[in-house]
Amino acid sequence: MKLLMKLDLLILDDFLLHTITDESEVKILFMVLEKRCESQKSTIVCSQREPKSWSSMILNDEVSANAILKRATRHYTIVINSK
Repeated sequence: MKLLMKLDLLILDDFLLHTITDESEVKILFMVLEKRCESQKSTIVCSQREPKSWSSMILNDEVSANAILKRATRHYTIVINSK
């Protein structure tokens, strides 16, 4: 966690590529995003899924999913659709 907080920019690539079913992983993801928001550190989240579908990939806990989504999309959300 200390290393992640020292980084000026953290890029989370393939974000929620697989479903997170482990409660401890949900907590860690929340803590990373929360602490980076609090310390005003930049985080880029890249995913092949649209942000609106992310909540279904986080456990079966709507409250945690919403909290993580709020932090992951706090300032800007850019969706690029290829056709």
